[in-house]
Amino acid sequence: MLEAFFTSLLVLVCVGVLAFTGLAVKKLYQGQR
Repeated sequence: MLEAFFTSLLVLVCVGVLAFTGLAVKKLYQGQR
């Protein structure tokens, strides 16, 4: 039970970081053009 909770938490964190990085790259890319 606890392991599943930590796994889902890790997945959420990974998704959040990926989304944040994607937005940051998008803004930087648009700013350069």
